[in-house]
Amino acid sequence: MNYTLHNLTELDRALLPRLAEIHMGDRGLLSKLGFPFVLRYFEIAYKDPRVIGVYAQDDETGELIGYGIASPEPESLTSQLTHDKSWFIKQIIKILFTRPHVFIQLIISSITIKGQMNNDTEAIECVYFSVDPKYRGQKIGRTLQKALMDGGRAAGYKKIFASIETWNKASLSATLANGFTIVKTFREGMYHRHRLESKL
Repeated sequence: MNYTLHNLTELDRALLPRLAEIHMGDRGLLSKLGFPFVLRYFEIAYKDPRVIGVYAQDDETGELIGYGIASPEPESLTSQLTHDKSWFIKQIIKILFTRPHVFIQLIISSITIKGQMNNDTEAIECVYFSVDPKYRGQKIGRTLQKALMDGGRAAGYKKIFASIETWNKASLSATLANGFTIVKTFREGMYHRHRLESKL
């Protein structure tokens, strides 16, 4: 199968829901918050000029098959989810009544993310990279993450960080293959994660 990588800025905005659908296959916190949060997150990332984003498209069908996003300030992406107060409150109330454990995790993760970058202005965070399940096993995720690293290097960053759940063997394998090393393993509420970094 042949595919091509594109810069996120080239994506037709109407296709953002498709990237959100791909992300919903992830078992992380953003997915647990629900599709409205995922779509809003992608809309924010799409507009942020500091975000380094790539997506993969099947050359034959034109289908979007995966994406990657990196940012020098990942906490600013999540904090922007609260800018539309009425929307945010409405969504949070739904979560409180249907998935209170997710709300508690949101608070824990919001606190944790603030200290992860250590105010390192020469670093970016590989926030997310994911591939549609039917296209997995072809090293597409590894290629997407490598493209983020190349983009970060071209933008003048010297280091890249990532946090990956310990159960996520595929993402961990791709990240280690791209030259990252595990610098610590930590607990973040319900999540048990590896913290990784690499020079660019």
